[in-house]
Amino acid sequence: MSDETVSSIPNRAQQQKAYRFWAPVYDRVYGFFLKRAQMELARCVGGAGRDILEIGVGTGLVLPLYPPASNVTGIDISADMLRKAKTKVAGGSLPHVKALHVMDACETTFPDASFDVISLPFVITLIPDTGRLLSECARVLKPRGEIVIVSKITDSSGAVRRIEQMVSPVAHNIGLSSAFRLDGIEDWLRRNPSFHLAENRTIPPTGYFRLLRLSRSSPETSEKAASPSGH
Repeated sequence: MSDETVSSIPNRAQQQKAYRFWAPVYDRVYGFFLKRAQMELARCVGGAGRDILEIGVGTGLVLPLYPPASNVTGIDISADMLRKAKTKVAGGSLPHVKALHVMDACETTFPDASFDVISLPFVITLIPDTGRLLSECARVLKPRGEIVIVSKITDSSGAVRRIEQMVSPVAHNIGLSSAFRLDGIEDWLRRNPSFHLAENRTIPPTGYFRLLRLSRSSPETSEKAASPSGH
């Protein structure tokens, strides 16, 4: 998919402009802050399968954390961010990264059932149509695959929720997000009964971020309760 095609999608041009601003400083600003959550994501993804699709690969912060024996394909809507990731791969230290593409996450060009596991690091909050994103993930996922999500996901209500909603438009203008609830994922799961929420937990030490596993395998295989509290 070309940059022109991606830019024609509603809200994408604005997002690309924001990412163009963030690309030169993203690693310095977010590398340390997100490290623990990225490590948890990569560990979980690596345990779920060998053929990995990372959506929202950005500058490639998570790429070094996947198992060396994995086959990783990454996509991102921002050519500026992806250029940074390609530079890292070209250095030769990430042989498990097989391809990086500028591509819309809701309309990929991959064949059906291409990947064992799909990794979503801090991107689900930035894509307006959660259902369409997850449905595209399901399409390219193999029959017993998993979707693994790490992000700021809240089930809050009241004053906290109102503040998040108020600042959300401003956050989106600079390529960030402050308002995303579990509801959107739960709604998609109700419409797609072949998937279930196999894991839902906060990431220590602060618990600010949450890891979710959406599994296509039988619910009986999951021994962990998928409670919003993460306990």
